[in-house]
Amino acid sequence: MLLDNHSLIFGLRFSDFLTLDDLVMPVLTPPKRCVIADDVRASRESVGNWLKECAFECKLAENGQQAWEMILDQPPDLIITDLEMPYLCGLELLERTRQSDDDRISEVPVLVMTSLRDAQTCDIVRKLGGDGLLLKPLDKHTTFSMILDLVSGRHSFPGFVQPGDEANVQGSGVVSPTLRRLLKTVADKERL
Repeated sequence: MLLDNHSLIFGLRFSDFLTLDDLVMPVLTPPKRCVIADDVRASRESVGNWLKECAFECKLAENGQQAWEMILDQPPDLIITDLEMPYLCGLELLERTRQSDDDRISEVPVLVMTSLRDAQTCDIVRKLGGDGLLLKPLDKHTTFSMILDLVSGRHSFPGFVQPGDEANVQGSGVVSPTLRRLLKTVADKERL
């Protein structure tokens, strides 16, 4: 039932209390959009479900190329990508994002997920313009904290990895064979 200035409630007019101009509808902000890229379905779905609990709208991609197409179609507010994926690895996705001519894409925060535990991974992600590094297995509370800090603009990433996991990062200058392979893939594509 729609009330107007002349409607009666318990013998009183609606206008006896307030006018229609006094009613202000709350401004609803659209949900934050996130693209999650991981070739492991359980991982991408877990992160997607966690973010949906915080009212994020999530698009899930099983590789970096799919994620890139989603990003071009509708630039998200956040990108979360695994490091190792087929077709386009997380480093390549990060690099494409940062090199985009479209500011709506190049300025999107990017979190990289990985199970690699070498110190060089943090440095490389940072140098390529990544906004954070999440070490797998992911912890829901810590992941939420990092994501909410990032999308709110508070960029507070102590150690650039999940708190408590810094001790699990191995080596000071050694590059793992997996990271070396991913870096070679990025370098080879830059030469083309």
